[in-house]
Amino acid sequence: MQRVVWGARAAMAAALLVAGAAAGLSAGCGGDDDDDATPRLNAELFDWGIKLDRTSVPAGDVRVKAKNTGTTAHELVFVRTDLPEDRLPVKEKKVDEEQVEVVGEIEEFPAKKSREATLELPAGRYVLICNIATHYELGMHTVLEVQ
Repeated sequence: MQRVVWGARAAMAAALLVAGAAAGLSAGCGGDDDDDATPRLNAELFDWGIKLDRTSVPAGDVRVKAKNTGTTAHELVFVRTDLPEDRLPVKEKKVDEEQVEVVGEIEEFPAKKSREATLELPAGRYVLICNIATHYELGMHTVLEVQ
């Protein structure tokens, strides 16, 4: 009787090892280069504002999905700064990107469309803006903390 119990335990342990290995293999080769561990940030861009689904994300790679629900094209620029969100330097109706630290962006895209990008965001305070002429001044800015 002892042998049967030991044999059943060994068979169970082997089955668990095989199942665990199979799960590990399938998790690694899904064909989707999206990593489930990558934090996500959803941004809604509208006429004339930006709404985020969270106010902070961890430092490192962040998967950003920007949805343009407005009636005109918009973009999403990540500026690392301690300046108040409505006090970035403006030149010719746009934030002067040569005077601020732009860490990443989702370039201009049409109304009613979405765009995604994975950005590497170091820790700090960010002002997210639409930097199409006049859009920043019309209120298209918000703050994101990266910790």
